[in-house]
Amino acid sequence: MVVTDYVANGSFASLKANVTLYQEPNYAYFIRNTDLKSGSFKVFVDENSYRFLSKSTLYGGEIIISNVGDVGSVFLCPKLNKPMTLGNNVIMLRPEQDNLKYYLYVWFKWLYGQSLIQGIKGGSAQPKFNKTDFKNLPIFLPTDDLLEQFQQMVKPIFELIEKNNEENQALIVTRDTLLPKLISGEFDISDIEL
Repeated sequence: MVVTDYVANGSFASLKANVTLYQEPNYAYFIRNTDLKSGSFKVFVDENSYRFLSKSTLYGGEIIISNVGDVGSVFLCPKLNKPMTLGNNVIMLRPEQDNLKYYLYVWFKWLYGQSLIQGIKGGSAQPKFNKTDFKNLPIFLPTDDLLEQFQQMVKPIFELIEKNNEENQALIVTRDTLLPKLISGEFDISDIEL
């Protein structure tokens, strides 16, 4: 299993020197905890930054866990319409076995997985945990047969959630495109019958 984070790409000084963040669309999404919570992805990196962050490339479907501040928030990374890279203050898990993805997602969302995460949490001013302690957490895995059964049961549910999220993102883009035109008077809807 791959477990990585933003700082796996280099020291804080090299990250600061090689990664530029943008608030307007650019080459790749910079996926942060706040973006995953809101479902609105508004921070980007250019192509050079994306290449520099090669150790934290996202493809969609990875498990992302907040490890600073809002410790223990767990998400499945969506599949977006541009390349993606992991932002700061989160770690990413990419299981090598496909049938582990949903199991591990549920495991870390579940009370027992959350208690394990809270058990490695430190920091007095700002709660956090490090990647090394996380890698040492004991995870109970069922047999491959049970994992496969679990996968077959939950995969359609998660695929439907993903499809709904994609549709929501498309609707957000449509809203954000049309609303300014309606407000400015570029579109006249007074003749439309409801």
